[in-house]
Amino acid sequence: MAYISEEELNNIRSNADIVDVISDYLDLKQRGRNYVAVCPFHDDHSPSLVVSRERQMFTCFTCKTSGNVFSFVMKYENVSFPEAVQTVAKKIGYTLKGDFSNFKESKYKKEYEIMDFVTKYYTNNINTTSGINALKYLENRGITKDIIKEFNIGLAFDKRDDLYNILLKKNYSLQDLSDLGLVNKINLNVYDTFINRIMIPIENLQGNVVGFTGRIYNGEEDTAKYLNTKETKIFKKGSILFNYHNARNAIRETKTVVVVEGNMDAITLSAKGIKNVVALMGVAMSQVQIDTLKKLNVPIILMLDNDAAGLDATLKNGELLRKAGVDTRVVRLSGAKDPDEYIRAKGVDALKDNIKHAISFLDFLLEHLKQDLDLNNITDLKKYINSIISHINYEDDLTKQLIISKISKDYLIDEQILIGELNINPKKEVVKKEEKREVIPKVSKYHKAVSKILYMMMLDNKYITIYKNKLGYFKEKIERVVASEIVYYNSEHGNINIADFITYITNNEELSDYVSNIISENKNTSDSVSEFNDCVDAVLKILKKDEMDELVEKIKKELDMNKKMELMTRLTEIKKEV
Repeated sequence: MAYISEEELNNIRSNADIVDVISDYLDLKQRGRNYVAVCPFHDDHSPSLVVSRERQMFTCFTCKTSGNVFSFVMKYENVSFPEAVQTVAKKIGYTLKGDFSNFKESKYKKEYEIMDFVTKYYTNNINTTSGINALKYLENRGITKDIIKEFNIGLAFDKRDDLYNILLKKNYSLQDLSDLGLVNKINLNVYDTFINRIMIPIENLQGNVVGFTGRIYNGEEDTAKYLNTKETKIFKKGSILFNYHNARNAIRETKTVVVVEGNMDAITLSAKGIKNVVALMGVAMSQVQIDTLKKLNVPIILMLDNDAAGLDATLKNGELLRKAGVDTRVVRLSGAKDPDEYIRAKGVDALKDNIKHAISFLDFLLEHLKQDLDLNNITDLKKYINSIISHINYEDDLTKQLIISKISKDYLIDEQILIGELNINPKKEVVKKEEKREVIPKVSKYHKAVSKILYMMMLDNKYITIYKNKLGYFKEKIERVVASEIVYYNSEHGNINIADFITYITNNEELSDYVSNIISENKNTSDSVSEFNDCVDAVLKILKKDEMDELVEKIKKELDMNKKMELMTRLTEIKKEV
């Protein structure tokens, strides 16, 4: 298969409407000719990301991130350019004719290949006669064949070295398999890590299998119910949200995400039609997981197990999410330990109703802090109020004020006393902070003009002609390189399209970042020849001024009178031009 051509890349991009693609990830609102959304690439509280269907570009005017449809997918999903292209192609139903052999392959290509093979091996096992009991177990838990297929659920046989022997025949080394947590070496013997367990593949955020969860199903005693792959070079538990890759479409549709503890919880809910669910694979939430959830820009519903560990995790994770500025809600499964037990006892409709009416984390917290306290007792009431104050100090001032008002009304306490216990900024201080936050480093007139020139050259090739005829040179190397790449691209294609040009330079990170900044800096630039000429004239004037300064210095240092006279003549000529 031939390498994927620039023509094919541009064909994919031109057929992929950036508004349609980004709307799969973000809640876009139309505003005039453009669309806006809360930016997922910084801590954004109001729509600052603008998507242009006309130009097939996106730009955040706060964090300065910009690019085309490939750029967005790369950044949002944290994937390579080839992976982004394949994702976009899949979304529009485009069958790639070429491959990515000219691009840098993933450094974990071999590891992913091994895990993919092992996944297929396990899924094949469960569909054999030896897998009948495992299938019956899953069926009894309400997990259908369709769900088994959806999650690629498989089976590890009870033979201690079955997988190891098969992988050796595939020419994979013992070290490779040990590093991936698939086998264990004990003295001189090598054994499969997973034996006689139902196998659940664990995918990373990009959908690559990086590990497994093995569950017993025959009721074995003195055996851990669940066994997870050890941490490896490709499997970091804190970087994983189980089912994230599959749940994203449902999350966008429902505009919520349900967070549960374990893999089986997520699978059980999915089997019952609740598809917008991810699992922590434990109780503690890492910063990577928080950042991933925050990027979704939807309310997070914590539905962890109804035990002491689950309660503690709900409180800790809820506070972490709230501190990160995430809309966090809580469901506690009254009368059941976990989602599966709750569904068996009360039915899936009752669970769905609970999810629909999930309470805010703050309301949950306020109720929780009352537990085991007699609020008619002054000592307990004081303890309760002090607990609230200690938990809400990280909240914004409006939230603090609302909680204070509620406490004041409920317990007849003067608001001013409560305000004195909290760090609430006076209005003037808030204004000062906002003003300070908005201070932007001053950009020179030269760099503003260069930025606008390069941007307009990417918009229309008529500006390329003017640039070549009137200017043709910049001071900085990066400016000259970008200009020459624009000129070259136009000469090769006979025209220029800014979205396609971004694709052309994607593999050069320095150029991509520089062009991205140019796009974000020129949001109000119109198609105006006179404006372009003004910028060119401004740059020419500055370049000549710099040349004059250099000549003055050379004249001062030159000892040869003839050469000094030549320099002075040149200086006079430039002064006339200026």
